[in-house]
Amino acid sequence: MAGRSGARAAPLNALRSFEAAARHRSFVAAATELGVTASAISVQIKRLEARLGRPLFERGHRSVELTPVGERLAPALGALFLELDRLLTEVVDPVADAIQISAMPSFATRWLAPRLAGFAGRRPSYPVRLVGEDALVDFDRDGVDIGLRYGPGDYGPLHVERIAAAEAFPVCSPGFLAKHADRLSDPAGLAGVPLLIDETSLRSPDLPSWPNWFAAAGVGQAPARPGPQFDSLHMALAAAVGGQGVALGLTPLVDADLASGALVRLFDTALPSPYAFWFVCRRDRLREPKIRAFRDWILDEARG
Repeated sequence: MAGRSGARAAPLNALRSFEAAARHRSFVAAATELGVTASAISVQIKRLEARLGRPLFERGHRSVELTPVGERLAPALGALFLELDRLLTEVVDPVADAIQISAMPSFATRWLAPRLAGFAGRRPSYPVRLVGEDALVDFDRDGVDIGLRYGPGDYGPLHVERIAAAEAFPVCSPGFLAKHADRLSDPAGLAGVPLLIDETSLRSPDLPSWPNWFAAAGVGQAPARPGPQFDSLHMALAAAVGGQGVALGLTPLVDADLASGALVRLFDTALPSPYAFWFVCRRDRLREPKIRAFRDWILDEARG
């Protein structure tokens, strides 16, 4: 007995071949990905075109371009195959409920990692794998469930929620303050101590930086005693904890160190950052239990 009332089954091989060729804009690259020959890809796509009664590619001498029908079909097929792959993984993989999280290294190291035991205690069935990286991820291809980002919050079609706002102010260790108390009684006195430079603050002129902070503090000529430079904020903050100089601390990344006394704040002047910390995931996955559980926990933790 026919299981689909006589309906013709979808030609999965042809659809896979078309989706790969459309994504790569190349029959050869699609063939490499799928482990077949380019001629086999061509045959499958011609079979699909015959089924649809419409061309999917405009074939040039050394290139292929999608037709309007192909442009409509390709992204929908890509999403369907990603969901199919995810479903198969969940069925056969005993750790499919693990949450893969990509986070800015400074946020991952100084804020999130020390708190993860709290999430594990609340939801032990969802183990977390945390990867520190600054690059934006492709949620469709990189196997990432959740992104935690420091940025403007404009992440296209993704679901985005603010975890915390950010502001910057000078911080140093208590020992460093005691050693340089005479200089650190006034913002201009920072000219006489090493300033620890976080190079990520130089990526945009609007981000909190030493020149911007000195301007806000009313110091006409920004002092600039050479100090070590670091390619991430958590390195600069670690150096400040170690008594190496004064860093421009960013909330909420310095909150724990200020609370414990590992760092002390210098001066009242603070620079609000145009960036904030964000929870990011695919819109269609927000209702997944593991993603929803982590989202609820991290927002509760940030409010706390």
